[in-house]
Amino acid sequence: MILNTVLITIFLILFMSFIFLYKHFYITKNKYTKIKNEISKMFDISIKNPSDDFLLHQLSTNIKNLKERFNTEKYRRRNSYSILNSLSEGVVLLSLHSGDVVKVDFANEISKKIFTVDDYVGRSLAEIVDNHYLIDMVLKSFKKNKDIKDELLFYSPEKKYYDCKVKLTNIDDKYRIIILNDITKEKEIENLRREFLTTMSHELRTPLAVMNGYLETILMNSTFEKDIEKMLKIIEDESARLTRLVNDLIDLGKIEKNNISSSKFNKINLSDLIKKTYRFFRMLSEELNIKIVLEIEEDVYIYGEEDRILQVIYNILDNSLKFTALNKKEDNTIWIRLYKDKDTSEEVVFEVEDTGIGIPPKDIQKIFDMFYRVDKSRTRQITGFGLGLYIVKNILEMHKARVFLESEENNGTLFRINFKSLSNENKG
Repeated sequence: MILNTVLITIFLILFMSFIFLYKHFYITKNKYTKIKNEISKMFDISIKNPSDDFLLHQLSTNIKNLKERFNTEKYRRRNSYSILNSLSEGVVLLSLHSGDVVKVDFANEISKKIFTVDDYVGRSLAEIVDNHYLIDMVLKSFKKNKDIKDELLFYSPEKKYYDCKVKLTNIDDKYRIIILNDITKEKEIENLRREFLTTMSHELRTPLAVMNGYLETILMNSTFEKDIEKMLKIIEDESARLTRLVNDLIDLGKIEKNNISSSKFNKINLSDLIKKTYRFFRMLSEELNIKIVLEIEEDVYIYGEEDRILQVIYNILDNSLKFTALNKKEDNTIWIRLYKDKDTSEEVVFEVEDTGIGIPPKDIQKIFDMFYRVDKSRTRQITGFGLGLYIVKNILEMHKARVFLESEENNGTLFRINFKSLSNENKG
């Protein structure tokens, strides 16, 4: 009886031990499987199901692989930072948080110099940058979900300033990248160039006026031999040409200094200005055997400075007449058009189209640059300094007008200008 009791007790102990060991192994295996699945999902790696009891070995191997991947990413990030810090442009990574708070996640060395800050990570942009224009740009970019470009001025505590081209690039709904291109030196050189041209122009204007006055008096009140008279006429022509250059340079200086202000703007009857310019060129066009066709709507009004708009019309027509005269055709024609845009009542369109020699494709992008002239071998007979269309571009920019150019070599050119129109209510 006692033996049976002992045997039963031993059996029960062994059975309970088996149950305990089985449950412990089963729970451990389930826990491992759960951990394995979480790690696979979190780090996007594949962990094979164990076929035996080497659970610890497999987990150790997976952790080792994960560590290698982490070190590789760390190395790549360090290299990326090194590359960004070696750039000559400033690079800033921004993130949007609740309450329209924009924080700086990264800024390379150049941007730290421009912003004059070292400690930036996690701080708000408004806290480290004293430039409300930039902050407005950033908030506008997040709100409208678009890229923005502008030129901004940044000041440092050392009383130094940075003139920068700023490009704000949209990554996604939460992130933006700012690219800062420091153009301070280029601006300083440009300002020196402007000051030199303005000073030189004013210094030349007075002696030229005196010389032209004396020359005109001599030609009116004296009689010379034909050869002498011919030479004096050449001097007169070249003096007039130089005077035009000086006047263009003075105009250019005023325009580039933004001396055109909206306070000088008035209601302008663009139709009348075009007809006035047409009458000026009509006699010259007849001498060159070029037909001018006038197709303009009456009483079309815009808002601007009349003398400058007249200068735009004159420069474009003068340019068109010169280049049309070079195309030796019997039916050379220039069309002058003015009409209200059919797609929108907010704009009026001024067009000058000709049958001239056209513009080569390589020159079209540069035609509005300062002192740029189309291939001189084709235009040797034309006098000028490459300032006319540059002045046109600057005047139009200040009037918030847009200019378009279409041209085909040896087959004419079309200039199109879109002005903001005045509504009927504002014409009175």
